[in-house]
Amino acid sequence: MKKQERPNILFIMTDEQRYDTFTHVNPHIKTPHMDKLIKDSVFFQNAYCSNPSCIPSRAAIVTGKHPTECKTPTYITYLPAYEKTFMSRLQALGYYTAVVGKQHFAESSIEKGYDEAMIMDGHSPMGHKEELTLYYDYLAQHNVDKDTLYEGGLMIGGSWKGDIKYHIDSFVGDLGQDWLKHKRPDKPWFLTISFPGPHQPYDCEGTAFAEQYDLDAIPMPETCYEDLDCKPPHFKQMKEKAYVKNHSEEVFKKTKRSYYANVSLIDQKVGEIIETLKENGLYDNTLIIYTSDHGDFMGDFGIVSKAQYLSECLMRVPLFVKPPIKDFEGFDVDDYVLNIDIAATCLEAAGGEVDKGMSNYAYTDYWQNKDEVKTRDYLYLEASGMKACIKDGYKLVHYLDKPYGEFYDLNHDPIEKFNLWEEEAYNGQKLIHNRLLIDHLVKMTPLWDMKWNHQAPAI
Repeated sequence: MKKQERPNILFIMTDEQRYDTFTHVNPHIKTPHMDKLIKDSVFFQNAYCSNPSCIPSRAAIVTGKHPTECKTPTYITYLPAYEKTFMSRLQALGYYTAVVGKQHFAESSIEKGYDEAMIMDGHSPMGHKEELTLYYDYLAQHNVDKDTLYEGGLMIGGSWKGDIKYHIDSFVGDLGQDWLKHKRPDKPWFLTISFPGPHQPYDCEGTAFAEQYDLDAIPMPETCYEDLDCKPPHFKQMKEKAYVKNHSEEVFKKTKRSYYANVSLIDQKVGEIIETLKENGLYDNTLIIYTSDHGDFMGDFGIVSKAQYLSECLMRVPLFVKPPIKDFEGFDVDDYVLNIDIAATCLEAAGGEVDKGMSNYAYTDYWQNKDEVKTRDYLYLEASGMKACIKDGYKLVHYLDKPYGEFYDLNHDPIEKFNLWEEEAYNGQKLIHNRLLIDHLVKMTPLWDMKWNHQAPAI
């Protein structure tokens, strides 16, 4: 029997994409190409990121560790050089590794683990030149003045004024396709295509993708600014431009349409990438992982954008995986999963081992070991001085040194409109969640599992 070849691995990533931005779960958005891919994939309906901010969330993904564990808990912390990315581990397994698009290692000096790197860490023509050299060179080669491409006027966003092919997400998608067509090696490969969108500034209003959406049909959120009254005070301390109440309904709806349009642009590029795989006979033996680093309020609770909150609209992320199996029939999964297990999934698929200290709930179980899938009993999430636990549909958010907190029954209130922190009827559930939080934090302490002494009794 011929030994099966090790699969190629394509990791498609976006920035700040909500979990409900697929027609598969939301009829108001148009993503035909990604929905077609979802039909070939395991789609995780309860997938979460570990942190609602780019740098810590991405650090957790590439190391397979929670942000606190890899010493990158906030936006202004950076991966220590002694940490190891799963891309470096794939290199050690004989994979050729490449990246196109956003990474956000920031000031870290870590060995990234790429044989070929085309990194762009900005989000628009208004970004910092040193972070967007490849993109700016591309615009210059086509005699495009970057200052003519974008015009503000919306909530943290605006309109695209140039040809859509000069949008940074178009550029990243096209570079990824070119690599797959002309540059891939004659050995197993791992490729990250990381789109900077639909992160703010939401800049696809005025494009053909925006014209797909009837402004009157853009739905208003189920929650509003007044619903923040039951939440901790920092929810009302964002920049004023981030609150819907400070803008007209039309401006908000155009902002949301601009965001949706950016997702639809990325959808088209994903469709072209998948078609390239198929045309080159690569689709069946390629493991494809799609996710985002975190979400966006996009109007929920009268807020647009994101910050250090552990709200569902920020923490739940899109996540689906197409196995390297011909004619695989996709299905939806309700289990709690974290995006920090992308590392374990890639290593398992490549025939490697997951090192101690890394999270090890590889998604490969869902097609290789369906009858005995290793699943989490609860989720642990974090953001600076906030720690959260989700179990059995109940969610607790603990605040360091604060008398208040958050507690939600997601089974009956999935949009977190009613904070039950002060409700005595839920004290028992809160105790269970607090115990799980303490247990998890103990297990994140170095040498937590060492015996007290050689002859010491087990505790």
